[in-house]
Amino acid sequence: MLSNELLRDKWNRLSHHNSGYVRIDGTHPLEWHIGYENINQKSLLLVCNNEPDIFPSSKSILSSIGQRGDGKWALAFRLIRNENEEVFIWLCCDLIESSRNQTNSKSGIQYVMKRYKQWSRLMEQQKIGLLSESERKGLLGEMIHLQICMSEGVSVQAAVESWMGPEDADQDFIFPTTWHEVKALGIGSKTVSISSLEQLNVALPGALVLYFVDKTAPNESNSFTLLSKAAEIREALQHDQSALDLFNEKLLRRGFIDLQEYEDYWYRLSGTHRYHVDSTFPKLISGSVPSQIASASYELSINAIEGWRVKN
Repeated sequence: MLSNELLRDKWNRLSHHNSGYVRIDGTHPLEWHIGYENINQKSLLLVCNNEPDIFPSSKSILSSIGQRGDGKWALAFRLIRNENEEVFIWLCCDLIESSRNQTNSKSGIQYVMKRYKQWSRLMEQQKIGLLSESERKGLLGEMIHLQICMSEGVSVQAAVESWMGPEDADQDFIFPTTWHEVKALGIGSKTVSISSLEQLNVALPGALVLYFVDKTAPNESNSFTLLSKAAEIREALQHDQSALDLFNEKLLRRGFIDLQEYEDYWYRLSGTHRYHVDSTFPKLISGSVPSQIASASYELSINAIEGWRVKN
């Protein structure tokens, strides 16, 4: 599998920065090439059998298409702002690796377009870069829960499909007959935040799951980073390409990319609490507050909801 470091090394080993291109992987079903435009502008080139649609350019990446002498088409992505090189290399690596099950056909090129547009939206929303501390812990909580769902017998495809946190749904995991809302807290937390009137407002009984996640020293026993946790899940999904692609797509929607800087942040899971949420569970929902209140967030006392805790 191609990594960011390997791709960067292949680029750096090119002997001449003279608009020449080399194919990145002869076993890949798509013809991906890397090279340079002008003197130092890294470029990714896709040779297509069919004419591609025009791809949108951005402030950092210039996209272009052209027809070659052999009748094939070339789609190029050129880095025009060197300060964004790290993100550009990650984007290129993602386009190459995520398209390994595509063919050099119209549908394959459409897949690449869809993937690139997702990256463009992230760039426009300024989500590219390191997640904040609260975002890191929130994502870790959801990935831990995804692993637990699979360990409890949920198929890998169904587990990844149920993960709705990246879709901005009211609940983090939605199944046909239940739902789970996941929160990642520090071990000393006394309360848990409910961010809206809709978050626990579901007719079906569900679960509020608290994961107590704290920072720890690097390489401590049972410690992990965002990168290692994502790698564990990818390994579990490696035999289901559809589930793996969907997982990577949802990570992208959350603004997570495999940046080496995440290796500086190590965590450990200190404990788990699960609560049964039904009509008796204490919560604020639209039907229980005055109609003049359009939205609200509130704090639940963890000690006070002990009666609804599911014992292991």
